[in-house]
Amino acid sequence: MQTVLLENQESFILEPEQDTLYLVLLDKEADLGKIKVDLSFNKSEVNCRLLFLGRLKSKSNWQIESNSRHFVPKTSCLTEFYLSQADESRVDYFGQIYIGQKASQTKSFLKEQSLVLGKAVFNRSRPILEIFNNKVKASHSASSSRISETDLFYLMSRGFEKNEAEKILEEAFFNKVFDSVKVEEARELIKGYLC
Repeated sequence: MQTVLLENQESFILEPEQDTLYLVLLDKEADLGKIKVDLSFNKSEVNCRLLFLGRLKSKSNWQIESNSRHFVPKTSCLTEFYLSQADESRVDYFGQIYIGQKASQTKSFLKEQSLVLGKAVFNRSRPILEIFNNKVKASHSASSSRISETDLFYLMSRGFEKNEAEKILEEAFFNKVFDSVKVEEARELIKGYLC
């Protein structure tokens, strides 16, 4: 599987020809961000993963859109978002899966996980699934959670300051996705981003 880093643009229109991990690392320093990724599957037996990672700073505002359109049989796309949000950060996500009539045996999933680190955080997720073939698998999920007070208390009882404990728990949140990436090139990019 090849790795493609998507950066320095607001909009990407892609037509994958081979198995690909598309990696989007949201700018940690941006006050305002916007990104749209369109994947059109026109070749059978192509599998893709579209992975968004973001450590959003206080008062940042992001608009994110992903579209995976399947027009031929036996394609798959896993679209995932892992975001941590500081005080007053905002995320508005629109995700679409389109599976056409001829796209039997397609698999396509949307997954968003957000870790709330601050106060007055806004996170809106709008998944749209348009499916015109019965022989497919498609779903979506979204979750938003705060740092566990129990985990925070445990780390603080071991001598960590609150800020240090929160950073450790944020790293643990991102390690779940890091561990799921098997392509070494992508692991290095993610590691550099999270450090």
